[in-house]
Amino acid sequence: MLRSNFKGAPGDMDEMQGVARAVTTLRAVALSGTAGARATDIALALGLHKASTSRLLASLVSLGVLSRGTDRRFRVDDSFLASLGAPVGQNRIRQAARPSLARLCRDLEDSSFLSVRSGNDSLCVDRHVGAYPVQALSLDIGSRRPLGVGAGSLALLAWLPHAEREDALAANRARLASAYPTLTVDAIRTHAATARAEGVTDLPHVVIPGVTGMGVPVRDASGLVVAALSVAAVGDRLSGQRRDRAAALLRHEAAAMTERLSTPATGRELEADHRPPSRPERQ
Repeated sequence: MLRSNFKGAPGDMDEMQGVARAVTTLRAVALSGTAGARATDIALALGLHKASTSRLLASLVSLGVLSRGTDRRFRVDDSFLASLGAPVGQNRIRQAARPSLARLCRDLEDSSFLSVRSGNDSLCVDRHVGAYPVQALSLDIGSRRPLGVGAGSLALLAWLPHAEREDALAANRARLASAYPTLTVDAIRTHAATARAEGVTDLPHVVIPGVTGMGVPVRDASGLVVAALSVAAVGDRLSGQRRDRAAALLRHEAAAMTERLSTPATGRELEADHRPPSRPERQ
């Protein structure tokens, strides 16, 4: 039961109770996460009649605060979250990346990766394996690297604001010297500057001898970098014309992914994405 200590005219009291109900409803839906909440569950949580809850939910949907999927569950609308400056969730990013990872893998026949930032690290959250007989499986799902180490990791670092980029490099200086002695902070700065100028990261034989990685940042609807797409290949497979083709494909898929992140997911997509990711399989 909703209660208020607000004292004022009856009309003001009704208005405050309406606001309180709307906020409490939003909180109840937000707590359900990507699984979504049913109207009956929300009514029970709020102690309201189902008809009153349905009217309240309909109003929040019409205002763009909530969305209702094909599974009839309510979720906080992606565009509303974006307007608050809230970051896109990792599950949503993975769901939006899957078509792009598959196309990169199919067209290049090499491995493709999705990475997100986790503190001063990059975290690999998805991977597709290509059809070429020798694959550069440089990252597993769950692998971490200091920001700047690897094509996807460098894409996450390079497009950060200058001060934030320098803070991350300073925090990782000791780790870099210990685990990657040939990849200094100054070297990463140089690679990052080159990447920003070219619009793509390109690290031939830098992190792992005999492996070349290329990557691009992925932005959400507000322009914030929320992930990185990258590919890795053995030998010189990402050189010459194949390099140019890979760069064009990466830029295209990053733009396509941004568009998907700007479009609210359907209830079915969100329901599927609520399940844990499967282990990568050879395409």
